[in-house]
Amino acid sequence: MLPDVFPEPLPDAGKIPASPGDQAGGGHPLRGDKRLIDNPNGQAPFQVDDVNEPTISVLRFDQLSPELLAKWESLRGQNCQWNQPFFASRFSAAVHRARGDVLVAVIKRSTPDGLDEAIGFLPFHRIGRVGVPAGRFLNDAQNVIGLPAEHVKWPALLKACDVLAFDLHAIIHPAERWTTEYRLNSVGAYQADFAGDSEGYLRQLVKDHRTISKQGQKTRKLSREVGDIRLEVDCRSPEVLAQTIAWKRAQYQRTHILDLFLPDWTRRMIEVLHGSSNSASSERLDHDPLRGLLSVLWAGDRVVAAHYGMIEQGRLHYWFPTYDPTYSRYSPGTALFTELVRESTRYGIDCIDMGYGEQPYKQKQTATTTQVAYGTITHSTWHRLTHSANNAFSRYVKQMPMKGTIKKAWRAIHPTAGIKKLG
Repeated sequence: MLPDVFPEPLPDAGKIPASPGDQAGGGHPLRGDKRLIDNPNGQAPFQVDDVNEPTISVLRFDQLSPELLAKWESLRGQNCQWNQPFFASRFSAAVHRARGDVLVAVIKRSTPDGLDEAIGFLPFHRIGRVGVPAGRFLNDAQNVIGLPAEHVKWPALLKACDVLAFDLHAIIHPAERWTTEYRLNSVGAYQADFAGDSEGYLRQLVKDHRTISKQGQKTRKLSREVGDIRLEVDCRSPEVLAQTIAWKRAQYQRTHILDLFLPDWTRRMIEVLHGSSNSASSERLDHDPLRGLLSVLWAGDRVVAAHYGMIEQGRLHYWFPTYDPTYSRYSPGTALFTELVRESTRYGIDCIDMGYGEQPYKQKQTATTTQVAYGTITHSTWHRLTHSANNAFSRYVKQMPMKGTIKKAWRAIHPTAGIKKLG
């Protein structure tokens, strides 16, 4: 297991161990001086004039000072729209530790007393001339952190970050004008909000969805035939984590989906997040800073299902659920989810966020639906056309007859197809 890179208080970027990218030479900060705030009505919360113009500095994550990291979290705390764990500085710290190439655009303005004040942060990777979210497709929430969306000027960020485009797949709370200006599309995102009564929430799910209503019978049968059911909400075992990842990888193979754990860095990132959980298991999770959370369903002395996600101050991001296929007839994955919901309020979990993507199981297990945007932020006609063509082709393939057979054959011939989106 990798050592903890999340000491309290917030991580001291200067003391984070050198990452592979840093050892290879890293680079010097890129600096720009760009107008950032769009204030057409004179009502922006940030004063912009020719003297006091925001600047953008692009730094490696490990070049951020403790003061900047503290400001990052302070800005998040000012608005609940930044409560997604992917916006946490600790998430970017884990990704940087695993890959070594997280860059952060730091947006600053001058205060009346002549000091520079950070007002926004955008963590990203630069892949060629394209900016992509920190954590690539494992990141389910993107935007400029701390800055109101309606005041972001993407052209300034594109120039300062030295990219032609930002390809983003889950933009949280985009400004309305982005949809038309950048021709963004939208997709549903799902979450379960418990409002302090997760057992009541579960009772409503049982009433509304036949799959959930039948699960109680299956779970009782699992208990009779295999062993007493026990939920371990906060499991710290590295062996169980390794088994969870192995099951998930086998599931990807069975279902002919790209193995998200194929690149070494994705496994390292999970280990870093799990390594931050090296204290005793928590009885309450509503005050925990961002960390990994491994939840396990036991039947007797056997693990039958597990889920690895991220928890931060009572908000659980549901990330990698999996199960032992030996017990598939009992639907152990659904059993784990229902037991976790049942215990959520007792453990201080007030929300389970399923993220974007309109899979049927998300619609059965949640009651709150929002929309996130996706597309490319660019002024390059060529990049927009190629990006749109790729998206259109993906949608076409998903709607084809016999798509399952085609996907199986394609994955057999090209087992790493799509790996570039994790590079």
